[in-house]
Amino acid sequence: MKKFLLPGFCVKLIPALVAGMLVYSCTDDKPLTTKVDFDREAMLTNWIDNIMLPAFSEFDQRSADLKTTANAYYQQSANLSDLQKDFDEAYIAFQQIKAFEAGPSENISLRASLNTYPADTAKISANIQKEITSVGTASNLTARGFPALDYLLYSNAHNLQDEKVKNYITLLVNDIADMAAKADTEWQAYRSAFINASGTDMGSSLGQMVNAINKDYELIKNAKVGFPAGKKTLGKTYPNACEAFYSGKSLQLAEANIKAISGFFVGKHFGDSQIGPSLKDFLIALGATTDNGNLDEVIGQQFDIALVAVNNIEGPLSEAVDNDGDAVDEAYLAIQQNVRYLKVDMPSAMGVLITYQDNDGD
Repeated sequence: MKKFLLPGFCVKLIPALVAGMLVYSCTDDKPLTTKVDFDREAMLTNWIDNIMLPAFSEFDQRSADLKTTANAYYQQSANLSDLQKDFDEAYIAFQQIKAFEAGPSENISLRASLNTYPADTAKISANIQKEITSVGTASNLTARGFPALDYLLYSNAHNLQDEKVKNYITLLVNDIADMAAKADTEWQAYRSAFINASGTDMGSSLGQMVNAINKDYELIKNAKVGFPAGKKTLGKTYPNACEAFYSGKSLQLAEANIKAISGFFVGKHFGDSQIGPSLKDFLIALGATTDNGNLDEVIGQQFDIALVAVNNIEGPLSEAVDNDGDAVDEAYLAIQQNVRYLKVDMPSAMGVLITYQDNDGD
């Protein structure tokens, strides 16, 4: 079996690279995680109780608020700015849970159902005219969720007071609220199973979450920034492929998404500054290093660098990809730099298998 060396680690390469890499100790072919005294169950408990469940509850509440405000708007007791405000807040809340696409979220395809973009405006218009009563099919992925609402609430392409448009907006907000409530309920029920799966194998909670946050982080690089900026299309930009293209909130959503993954990495409690056991602590216990220093410190620093770079873009992103290309390139590269540390170095140190394949859609 061919051997190769990553900075800081001795590893063996499994030929089936599309399935990922499983890293073993160089001395006894056992996962490196068996050699450290680290309480993985305490880490999982911190994740589920202090980060994930509160974040899903927040998303559920914000989605319910959006549904209530939409109803109030059509009863003429709320204005469009109220509806847009609650939409923005629900979309931000979604960014705080979208990286947790494992277990119940994966079972209901939460991320794809609520955030496949760019929106298919022709499909949305056709659905409105057909007066469909359900968007819960694969054919409607680009005509539902937040991208569809972003188009309807911000583009001025449709008269929001038209009865057919009203019915479709109501259908969309009800769909978001229903999925948010389902995810919240099912994650609450999944708590014990999540904590008990404290190994490092592919089906463990650690394995699932390392894969989940990596996949979502790559979606930030590729779908949020890379594709609109022409990184996948030989330099041809696609401004209308930006997330939240019509509201112009792409950069705010990207920042919230990066902060959520960074907070998860360090074990930061949702909604406050307390810190609990985390991936960072696990890497410290393992003594994991990379060519630039201690791996936990390098990853944390690169998150900070990426956030600064995103904030340096003169938004909205749909304009910046053509008018502020250097800043967009800097952000893309800053985000990309952490992919190696998160996807290669960290799983290698932990003995976790990366099983997903890259995907440029969200």
